[in-house]
Amino acid sequence: MPTLRRVRRRTVDGEDHLSSLPDDLILLIVSRLDTRTALSTAVLARRWARIPRELAALDFRVSDILPPEYGRTVALRQRNLPRDTNLARTLDGLMADCEIDTMRTFANGVTSFLDADGAHDRRLKTLRLEFFQTHDGICADRMITAAVGAWGVEDLEVVVRLASGDDQTPAYSLPHDCLNVRSRLRSLTLGKCCSLPSLHSYGTLTKLALRDIPTSTTVDVYQKVFKDCTGLQVLHLTSCCCAHHTLVVDAPCSQIRELVVEECSFMEIKLRNLPMLVRLAFCLTDTVRIEFGSVPCLMDTNLTFSMEDDSLVAPRRSVDEFDSFLSMSPTMTNLVIRFTRLRRWIGASSPERQLPDLKRLLVADMPSNWDISWTRGLLMASPFLEVLHIHVPQSETEPDYLRGMNWFKSRNKLRHHHLKELVVIGFTQRNIWLFKYVVRVCTSLHRIVLLKDGHVQYNGLWDWQMVGQQTCPWSSDEKLVARRMIKEFGLRPLVELILG
Repeated sequence: MPTLRRVRRRTVDGEDHLSSLPDDLILLIVSRLDTRTALSTAVLARRWARIPRELAALDFRVSDILPPEYGRTVALRQRNLPRDTNLARTLDGLMADCEIDTMRTFANGVTSFLDADGAHDRRLKTLRLEFFQTHDGICADRMITAAVGAWGVEDLEVVVRLASGDDQTPAYSLPHDCLNVRSRLRSLTLGKCCSLPSLHSYGTLTKLALRDIPTSTTVDVYQKVFKDCTGLQVLHLTSCCCAHHTLVVDAPCSQIRELVVEECSFMEIKLRNLPMLVRLAFCLTDTVRIEFGSVPCLMDTNLTFSMEDDSLVAPRRSVDEFDSFLSMSPTMTNLVIRFTRLRRWIGASSPERQLPDLKRLLVADMPSNWDISWTRGLLMASPFLEVLHIHVPQSETEPDYLRGMNWFKSRNKLRHHHLKELVVIGFTQRNIWLFKYVVRVCTSLHRIVLLKDGHVQYNGLWDWQMVGQQTCPWSSDEKLVARRMIKEFGLRPLVELILG
């Protein structure tokens, strides 16, 4: 069998330009490539062979080497196609064979990488692993042990995919000596069929992310995360399922400052004690109630209400009131409320509790069949609110009905003395009542922006910027009505009015 030799590209004068490139430039080029391509650059020139060892991050994902037909077959099976049982069983067998062959190739590649010259001298900051839970997965143990122990990895991500037709395989467990006191690991992400290691003896882990954890996981596993890892500062739970419906968090010694819970199956979440929590974000799909206890440091909150098909749950959820999610900490200063992928399942109500320290409020992706005047309840529940931003996405059709609040129950003597800025994107003439109400009750308004089209530009989960688009300018009559209304209710002429 002929052997492969490194090809040395030379110019007419015999100079090897690839080998003559400075190390910094080679490292910059290689760092912009995916891991498989970066490791393959070793065949270009001798000096390039050692450069991949200096990469700060490596990704080894089995999904990168799966053949295209595997993805098409998975898509068919997820749609329960084909209907023929025998043919479906045949496709399942082909999927399983493909996974075994791919994992064998994956394991050989990882083993070759670990056995390469100079592997022990590597320095690495981030390692991401994805593999199927098969007998070839033992190479992952070697990789994780070497990365955390010898290479000084600080950020580790492990995603374990369940092999087709193998529901009895136990969840993958990290090597027992992985999280030791000498480790430099600061961030850990575990996905799918991974079991959570015991964290009580490892106090240097500061960030933990759990994704796609199966339904068989008990609620105790999640509750221990808050209690056992006392050094944890950031916790993200994404698409995590649980056999129990209620998650109770009571961790008086916890140092968690940021908590993100996204599309998890908990019906009720009780935050009884998180003394250091500053930033909180919930993307709610199944949750019907959030109960706040002692969260004295909470300042930034994001509540996103999301449902893939709200028509399926509208009868069950229509009685739910928005106040079920707003028993907030009195120290909260920023609040983001979003309504994504739904139209009608949450009832519009004014919160019963006051939000005394709230300064900035965004209500985004408001369903088009809601009357935005509903937000006046939030305004009056926040006596020190300074910024109110509202976003209603454009809809091609007019709503068949509007959900809002009864205007005849409002008390005309109410006044708000701190609101300085009102911005509404997606403003239409049917929203004129909210504009009229704010102009009447707010005595300190400095800036009013009413835009017919635009979007919200997010900077993370808790900060945002309103961006307008002039696709449908205001007519002269509409501008005249808005200015007359401001004048009618006695606002000072210093108020900045922007219509677009």
